[in-house]
Amino acid sequence: MSSNTNNSINKNKNKNILIVDDDLNTSLKYKRWLQEEGFDLTLINDPDVAEQNFNPENYDLVLIGFRMSVIDGFDLYNKLLNLSKKVQQDTSPSNDFRVCFMTSSRINYNVLAEIHPEFGQECYVSKEVPQDDFIKHVYSLIFNKK
Repeated sequence: MSSNTNNSINKNKNKNILIVDDDLNTSLKYKRWLQEEGFDLTLINDPDVAEQNFNPENYDLVLIGFRMSVIDGFDLYNKLLNLSKKVQQDTSPSNDFRVCFMTSSRINYNVLAEIHPEFGQECYVSKEVPQDDFIKHVYSLIFNKK
């Protein structure tokens, strides 16, 4: 293992990512890629289980499947956001979490901006993106918080 790899693994230690998607193959691929980078991962393939066990204090980034069989990714995000707000009322620090929607569909940012103006282009990632691009995207979401 090179010293650059060791440095990135140490930098990512204690950075927690939650993946919620019913597409098991893609989820496992992302989990492997992110663990190779030293991130701590929680993978949940059932959105109901994710909602029941969600605590925003536990995650630096939440990757959510855009289209799942039982729930739309935006609906799950709204449920998680409501849980986050409830936790914020009970504790003093901010419990904001970053989210990124994973999709196998072609992304039309203009339509998404009309429907969900709160999310910029950085909040979406194609499931077909190469490993290096996916990792760069995750780094930008975690380490370049606005």
